[in-house]
Amino acid sequence: LYQSADAHKDQTYFLSQLSQSQLAKTLFPLGALPKSDVRRLAHQRRLPNRARKDSQGICFLGQLDYDAFLRGHLGERRGEVREFETGEIIGEHRGLWYHTVGQRRGVGPALGPRHVSRGPWYVVRKEMDSNVLFVSREYASADKPRNAFHADAINWIGGAPPPAGAAGEPTPLRVKVRHGA
Repeated sequence: LYQSADAHKDQTYFLSQLSQSQLAKTLFPLGALPKSDVRRLAHQRRLPNRARKDSQGICFLGQLDYDAFLRGHLGERRGEVREFETGEIIGEHRGLWYHTVGQRRGVGPALGPRHVSRGPWYVVRKEMDSNVLFVSREYASADKPRNAFHADAINWIGGAPPPAGAAGEPTPLRVKVRHGA
């Protein structure tokens, strides 16, 4: 599995979930081309999708309401929204799966009216066990380091995995955690 020539449209973060045996049966005929070249070729060949708008959602599911999709498959589990810096409860969320760390869109409706106007608000942490969503107006400040996380069920696409750290010690890795990063 290689990164796409178009870093902005690269899908390796999603495709990394495939095993080596699945990837062996997969072709990526446009992988070496940036999106602008693919668009140009589609126009030259008068393909029916040549002017289609780029997808911004779960492209393989087509046009759908993302929140409705999640609600239909995962339901809702209400919990507190807390300001990261103070711990103050400032709202209620409908389920942690509706929110992604770093997200700004969709945070406002989960907040009480007097807090919305103090934004913009960003998701900075999710506590799954206690079902608490933490938000802040200062996404990138030093008190919110995002330099470590736990990962399991990792597919090692090429070569042998790195040696494991000492018992209980993390193994440092370089990863891509979101689209466009």
